[in-house]
Amino acid sequence: MAKIISILCNKGGDGKSTTCLNLAYGLAKAGKKVLLADNDPQSNSTSILLGINKDLTAKSAELYLSEYSRFLAGCNDSFTAAFKALESFVNKNEFDLDIHDVIEGSCHVYDAIKPTKYENLDLLPSSHKLATTDLALKSKLAGALSALRRAFRAIESDYDYIIIDNQPFENSLTLNSLTACYKEGDLVIIPTKIDRGGLEGTYSTLNSCYSILNEEELAFDVKLLVTMQNRNGVDKAWIEALKDTFQDGMFDTVIRYQAKPICDSSLHQQTVLDRYPKEPVAGDYQAFVNEVMSNV
Repeated sequence: MAKIISILCNKGGDGKSTTCLNLAYGLAKAGKKVLLADNDPQSNSTSILLGINKDLTAKSAELYLSEYSRFLAGCNDSFTAAFKALESFVNKNEFDLDIHDVIEGSCHVYDAIKPTKYENLDLLPSSHKLATTDLALKSKLAGALSALRRAFRAIESDYDYIIIDNQPFENSLTLNSLTACYKEGDLVIIPTKIDRGGLEGTYSTLNSCYSILNEEELAFDVKLLVTMQNRNGVDKAWIEALKDTFQDGMFDTVIRYQAKPICDSSLHQQTVLDRYPKEPVAGDYQAFVNEVMSNV
């Protein structure tokens, strides 16, 4: 069955999506069959893997105004027409179904999975609609935290790895991501940036992991991955301290901070390993991929 890996930290700005994308790409490049599940309504992983350009243009403004005129003719209320036109505009995606529909139970996971531009790498996409799913789950008492687990059980035999990208705070969606890692060998990876906020986010995420492990019959492992390392004495001292204390609970690999290839790759809707394979940060991500595969 697929090894399920949730990449999760209850704080933003730690390279979560970049880590997800490069891990998924690296595993697929190594010949593994991979599904990346985008569990973040910002849908950055979806945009990159499907090559979706979200930039606004003058033409898109014209299309919005056309929709507004259509709705205004039907209701004669300018504010309502503007709201409906905006709803129509933001809901236009290059796919009909996404992880929002899967979690809420309105479609089978098979129907929402999309192939990507990378061989061996499929995507369970996300859209802004996922932002409403947290409230929908909170209204359900039974099985609210196990929707992703149920969905993945139907496809576990189709993949070697299922990688979950998450939003940067705890809610019912991220708890679903944790409970999806239910069996021995599944893994929660916490990207850890060496600053005060990064350590607070790591602690908060570890607390979420321990809480749910105590409440549910789960068996996942947890490992820290240092990301965005600056080459200074403070980062070096803290990395050594964390490795001395967390020991096997940390990856040996450290991902350095190298802004240009990461930002440029995102701008061109590619992974760092794909666009800049010879850059030092790509070497870090390749070492991370190798370490994940060696821990199977």
